[in-house]
Amino acid sequence: MMKMRSLAIASAAVAALAIATGVQAVPTCEALSLCANAAESGLCRSLSPTTQNHWVCGLADGPDIHTTFNAATHLHITVRQCPGPSCQGHANINGTFPANMTLTANAPICRVSAQNYLARLNAVNEMAAAAGQTHVQTAILAAVAQTYISTAAHHHCP
Repeated sequence: MMKMRSLAIASAAVAALAIATGVQAVPTCEALSLCANAAESGLCRSLSPTTQNHWVCGLADGPDIHTTFNAATHLHITVRQCPGPSCQGHANINGTFPANMTLTANAPICRVSAQNYLARLNAVNEMAAAAGQTHVQTAILAAVAQTYISTAAHHHCP
């Protein structure tokens, strides 16, 4: 319990420092574009529907590593590890997409380098906008199409 409280205090201090130094959270539309482009590229293994409270891009399963955000919640990388010694933590992502994001904390989370996952997210290319669509719309349509195509292939649909 004390460890979680210390982590919360440290996270608040990092957030206050980010505000004081002018570092900005990744804007919501850029975070949506990042997740859609990452899903289309295969980096995001799963995307939660935006009808859920938090919007999640699953990056790995063992331990559970994912990005989380919504219109009111800062984009961040979460690491959740269990069974075994239970551990959970996160680091906020600041900056802009594409390729210009940083972490508010560079220390490992549950012995996982969030910096490695941030490097992969920074390497995600933004798709060109299709005719009559924004960059975000194009990426979302491609990501959703890819999940349906993969599901159909998995089930051997004609």
